[in-house]
Amino acid sequence: MTGDESTRFGAPRRRQHRLLGWSMRLVGTFLSIFGALFFIAGFSRMRTIFSPLGTTDPLWYRVSTVGAIAVAGAVSLLGGRRLRRRGRRHGVLVLRTMADAKRGPYVLYLRPFTSDVTGATMPHAFSRFQRVGGSLVNTSTRTVEERISRSFGRLARVIAVGQPDETLPLLGAARLYLPLNGWQPTVASLIDDARLVLLAAGTSEGTLWELRQCLRRRAPQTLLILIYTDESEFDAFREKAEVIFREEADRLRHGSDADWCPPRLPAYPLLSNPDRVKWLPIPRGYLRFDADWTPHLVRLDPTSVRGWTEEGRRRRLNREQLLPFMDIVLRELGAAEDAADQADAGRCMTVAELESALRAMRSDGATDETPLSVLMSGTGRFLAVGDKRDTPAESGDAGAGPGHTTEPIVRAGGRAPFTIELPLRYAEKILRERRADGTTDGDTLQVEFSARGRPRGVRHHPGGEAAGKPSAPAD
Repeated sequence: MTGDESTRFGAPRRRQHRLLGWSMRLVGTFLSIFGALFFIAGFSRMRTIFSPLGTTDPLWYRVSTVGAIAVAGAVSLLGGRRLRRRGRRHGVLVLRTMADAKRGPYVLYLRPFTSDVTGATMPHAFSRFQRVGGSLVNTSTRTVEERISRSFGRLARVIAVGQPDETLPLLGAARLYLPLNGWQPTVASLIDDARLVLLAAGTSEGTLWELRQCLRRRAPQTLLILIYTDESEFDAFREKAEVIFREEADRLRHGSDADWCPPRLPAYPLLSNPDRVKWLPIPRGYLRFDADWTPHLVRLDPTSVRGWTEEGRRRRLNREQLLPFMDIVLRELGAAEDAADQADAGRCMTVAELESALRAMRSDGATDETPLSVLMSGTGRFLAVGDKRDTPAESGDAGAGPGHTTEPIVRAGGRAPFTIELPLRYAEKILRERRADGTTDGDTLQVEFSARGRPRGVRHHPGGEAAGKPSAPAD
């Protein structure tokens, strides 16, 4: 299998039915409500067990009644929660082609399949109520992978490779299904075009191959390693990763100082007070890299924070340890994207060039519905425009219109240059709106995309010394 956009991917073993999924979620919600009412009723009647006033029922009968009500409530709660989670799996997006996967920017989540057991769990803040008890006091059905996808989904849609033999896709990232053999070219292509790569630490051959590809294909600031494992397993990953760094030293040395040497990954930090540990967050830590591949690791340590409740401790942990780290990750990612974006700024078509190209097409007989092929950088800058009937603007082809160049175009925003099609009247409408907003002849245009890859507006960038300072987007 290759990264060809027309290649069809697989599917989970069981067909998804959205109507069935919504029905399961509805039934699960009712079960959860009735279970909570039964559970509360059981506890409220506990005070009557040893107070026989007003009743002639024997003690064993009163105890059995209260126990039966509590058990019925607990079973209904647990069953409703699982049914709701199962129903949501019918609505997980399954990507069938590479074109679907790369329709817009995306965050790529790579992990060993063995970590799916952790990703499918539903953690809760009440560590003293583990397993069944925790399910009773926590009504959320959001899994670990869903929380990760929700956090990074603000950057772009999160996608992952699904296990070929799973019945239904797990909750969280959008899934694409690859065969057991020949999956490497497709994953390498996905690594190339991702805005950010999330790699779960592991020692499997597939995970180490993915790490090697990230070192070869990614800017250091666009790789984030997630740590689910304990100290011993992370140390094993660390040893194998450092071997890969040494083997890739010549590639990574490119553009660095002559005395550059592969970095050593930091050791797993110890907990501040291991005797106080009641729960460990998932993921347990993150590893990021500077522009010269200098690693920085943060381990989330719940024993170093205090709070009145376990939920309060978790919030304080996120606020004091995780959020400052993630702020640096996002700032470094933005800086890397801005540098790549500015590298293409000199090749952008100006507003005057766009208007000239559209007038020329009108004079050649183009109509309102004539399809245009617009070449865009990874961040949505207008690089070239042409009449799709004659000269489609494809990356690397000369003569696709004004502003086109045969020089390499930077992969900005984690995305390769791409083309979009739009009618001539729509392109003219964009120019009219930007002109009304004060755009000048020397300005350049950039399309803003949502996390799901849908256009949500057009910005104009001032030309000359003010280039790079975007205006507010127009709808």
